[in-house]
Amino acid sequence: MHNFRALVNTNDKAREIFTEITDKIINNAELSTEKQRLDSTHIISNMANLSRLQLFVRTIEGFLHQLQRKHPRLYKKLPSLYDRVYLKRSGYFADVKSSRAKRRLAKSARHLFDLVDRFRGHKQISNMKLYQLMVRLLEEQCDITDDDTQKVVVLKDPKDISSESLQSPSDPDATYGHKGKGYKVSLTETCVKDNPFQVITDVALDGAHASDQKDVIPVIDRLQERNHKPEELFADAGYGSGENILEAQERGVQLTAPVTVGKSPNEEKMQLSAFKVSSDYNQVKACIKGHAPRLCRKTKNGKMFEAIFSGEHCKQCELLPTCLVKRRKKSQYRLRYKLKDMATSYRRVEQETVDFKERYKIRSGIEGTISEADRLTGLKRAWTRGKQRVTMSVFMKALAINIKRYIQNEIEKACKGLDATTGNTFLPSFELINALKVISRKIFDPTPLLTVVH
Repeated sequence: MHNFRALVNTNDKAREIFTEITDKIINNAELSTEKQRLDSTHIISNMANLSRLQLFVRTIEGFLHQLQRKHPRLYKKLPSLYDRVYLKRSGYFADVKSSRAKRRLAKSARHLFDLVDRFRGHKQISNMKLYQLMVRLLEEQCDITDDDTQKVVVLKDPKDISSESLQSPSDPDATYGHKGKGYKVSLTETCVKDNPFQVITDVALDGAHASDQKDVIPVIDRLQERNHKPEELFADAGYGSGENILEAQERGVQLTAPVTVGKSPNEEKMQLSAFKVSSDYNQVKACIKGHAPRLCRKTKNGKMFEAIFSGEHCKQCELLPTCLVKRRKKSQYRLRYKLKDMATSYRRVEQETVDFKERYKIRSGIEGTISEADRLTGLKRAWTRGKQRVTMSVFMKALAINIKRYIQNEIEKACKGLDATTGNTFLPSFELINALKVISRKIFDPTPLLTVVH
């Protein structure tokens, strides 16, 4: 099993296996994918949750252990301090009261710099993975300044450290987000009421720091490649923005997600949504008073759109003090806007309507799917480390949910058919086994797995 997992990881087959079997489930069960919903959850890999001091100590300890094992002569040349503090009393240096942690952290930072500087340029040592982690940790966590006699190592303020910085030497791919250290997985599933069951159609893994805003369009593009692009995609406010609404619309998808990003609208000013516009937002049809503009066009730099209104209407309008239209010439008034701002303004109005709220209720169903995946497969706690391995784990867990739902549906259909002919509501064991064999042959083709093994 270990060798098989390694081959799947090496050949990047996890997504291929997931999509091939899921597509067969969709086709065999005749599921509709016209409506889908998207959400994300936090995943913790099989790593310890380290404090800042523990991070420094564990990284140094790991390097020293590897140096002692692979290059014992170089290790013996190190000052005895490293052996005494980091190896003979492993972990002790980081096990300290919070009142003394700051002082020890400064010492560890100095030790880290000394080790990096000592082996800088050494052909063998500089290629060691744990040495490279020390270099990364030093660059991310410390500033090096010149003194008259030596280099001074200054710890960065925590708020100045990137969320993509090293969180654990045992899992260098893990990052930090608002939900903690680890990874973020995005799941997309069907949500069509007429489907006998719903399936997870897409899976994506990223660092915990990654924004949900960047997930929408890649999800749509991947589903389009498989001919499962939805007509409507439901998502929470983390995915809603003017840019995503417009880009999804260009791909023929209606993104139904509330918008909370950006500045809150100024209630004392008229909003862009007061102007009647075309469905693609690039043509203003009329102002709030019903007057059409003389001209609509892109600005010279192409970054904005503008609508030119006649001065005979605007200069006499009682709404002019709060209107977004500004005087340009004696006889002209101009409205300038970005498409994303217009789309955002319209969505802010739409999301308060009863129709939107009723349609949007279906989105919450994916939270049940995430809960199911966690209860049945331990989705939120990965058994492995590293983005590549965690990705494979997530794909297989999502696929397990799809297969379970498909088999449950097929068995229910078989039981109903048996009940109609015999009055028995349960399948005998031999009929259940045969039914499972037929189901597995419908959706499972061992070819991709055999290819990996070969």
